[in-house]
Amino acid sequence: MNDKWIKASVLAGLWAGVEIIAGSFLHNLKIPFSGTFLTLISIVLVIGFFQIWPRYGIIWRAGLITALMKSISPSSVILGPMIAIAMEGFVMEFAIRMVGRNIMGYISAGMLTMVGILIHKIVRLYLLYGWDIFVIYEEMYNFATRSLEFLHTQPMRAVFILFVIYALLGAVVALFGYKLGQRSKAEQYRDLSFSASSQNEIWNRPTEAIVYSTRYLIMLIILIPLLLYGLNNLTWVPALILTIPWFIFVFRRYHAALRQLRKWLFWMQLLVILVLAWFFTKTAEPGLEGRLMALSNGFIMVLRALVVVTGFAALSTELRAPLMQRLFFRSGFRQLYLSVNHAFGILPMVISSFTTTRRFIANPARSIATSLRYVDSWHHHLLRQLDEGETD
Repeated sequence: MNDKWIKASVLAGLWAGVEIIAGSFLHNLKIPFSGTFLTLISIVLVIGFFQIWPRYGIIWRAGLITALMKSISPSSVILGPMIAIAMEGFVMEFAIRMVGRNIMGYISAGMLTMVGILIHKIVRLYLLYGWDIFVIYEEMYNFATRSLEFLHTQPMRAVFILFVIYALLGAVVALFGYKLGQRSKAEQYRDLSFSASSQNEIWNRPTEAIVYSTRYLIMLIILIPLLLYGLNNLTWVPALILTIPWFIFVFRRYHAALRQLRKWLFWMQLLVILVLAWFFTKTAEPGLEGRLMALSNGFIMVLRALVVVTGFAALSTELRAPLMQRLFFRSGFRQLYLSVNHAFGILPMVISSFTTTRRFIANPARSIATSLRYVDSWHHHLLRQLDEGETD
């Protein structure tokens, strides 16, 4: 097995461990910008890891492996996070390859990753609510600038400033990850033995009590874009008629996957969208008629969001099918398939290296630095497991 894939498995195990511990904590407490914080921690981890093994090709492989590990997450929607994680890996790899294995390369990787995550958030908003959400945001911003006289920045300039802030944050944490990795490189724990086996078959087990269907998967891929196109061109009554059969279908087949719909915070967000649409949507008609048109637009935005959320939950469920996972092994992706299993195999050791969740949250930098000192030992552990497997 290619050594790059083995080392990528180690990084993926670390990356997934961070996602499990920090991600669960941030999301369960509903902390604002939790995704941004998680990305910042991931940049520190990846850049730090790269100081120990500065080989091209490891980061994008690790991002891909971690994204696939996300596929067995109990979360109702996995497609968005999977895309985000894979994108982070490819962006960091690209930046370092372009600029070089030096400080500027690592800073560029951090900056581009944060900018990419912001673009991902914008695309996600567009998928959920359509272009109207940006019109509402613009009207809200204009209202705020009129109310607060000391703000005179144009909306596009404000967006540019936000991108600059994200890029600077990425640069700072990348520099921090570089220093952390350099220190951990000199303090590697060597010749440690582990009893955990890397032959973990968790990825092969279905996570939903459902009969998977390739036919339904293809149908979902076709139907979701068609529904979104229809919602963009219909008034609220035809839009509701169009989506009712869809909701009946997904609620009957994928009811176990629609956990997000049980969260009151999700419905509060949709209610806020309706309120914002009422107050800030521009319409050609004045008075009450204009406000009702604005509310109609808001209702269509809510329907669109529900279609996207339920559609992604359904897609995420079908993509968990054992058949889809076995395709990786049979279609030339053998090393990727094995790497996912190896990463799952060292995941318990990774999590134990973080000591406790409380300590990780209290001082994530120290926890990451400690775990980075084990990477050589985990690598040797995987090599021994592979040698034993070949011997058997």
